Amino acid sequence: MEQRTYGTLDVQIHDTDEDIGPAAAEALAEAIKAELAEKDEISIIMALGAAQPYFFPAIIARDDIEWSKITVFHVDTYMGVADERPESGASRMRKHLLDHVKPKEFYPMLGDAEPVEDELARYTKLYDEHKPCLTVVGIGESGHLAFNDPPADFTTTEVIKAVILDETTRNQIKKRGFFENPDDVPHYGLSLTMHALLKPKRVLALVHEEPKAPAVKRMLEGPISIMCPASLLTKTEGATLYLGPQTASLLDPV
Repeated sequence: MEQRTYGTLDVQIHDTDEDIGPAAAEALAEAIKAELAEKDEISIIMALGAAQPYFFPAIIARDDIEWSKITVFHVDTYMGVADERPESGASRMRKHLLDHVKPKEFYPMLGDAEPVEDELARYTKLYDEHKPCLTVVGIGESGHLAFNDPPADFTTTEVIKAVILDETTRNQIKKRGFFENPDDVPHYGLSLTMHALLKPKRVLALVHEEPKAPAVKRMLEGPISIMCPASLLTKTEGATLYLGPQTASLLDPV
């Protein structure tokens, strides 16, 4: 495993994609223990992310995380898709992680809520009340975090927004096969903002899959830019990026 630093961002480049999961799960467990040593309960933000096949099993296998004291927030959802539908991020989050670890509470965004303004207000209130202390997020092929597609808003202090999904993100969703008919992939979503995602004191970002290598290179070696939202991680205190060999393959040697 190779360790690097870009700005304030710690970067771990692992020998295999599979190695990302246990390494990030260890960091997650340590961060949770540190918080629970000072508080009776905490809240965290969890994304599904592309590292799900390795990260979630590594979390589930651990017996040192007190999930009964943890409330989980989600990062984004498809507008118009109810959280109980199998295509929704909330359903997949339950299936792949939460049904196994049994957190104290899970607050999914309600993508089918109308009017959407009421859902934005509800989720903002929950976020402000719980003050999440940790974020786990993936990075998309466009360099997005959650549904903050380029050009992302780096200045807002809002917690959640209704957003338009760009074609890179929609095509990535189509390739995943979450929707039986690719044409059913929504054009709109709800997403935690960059401010809300990066406000917690600890941020873990996990990336594997070769198509994301150009985005990783832009975020680490290019300028901090709204056209590569993940680049903001390079000036986020307490953030760590976990890469596999393919996603790090385009980085300049150190």
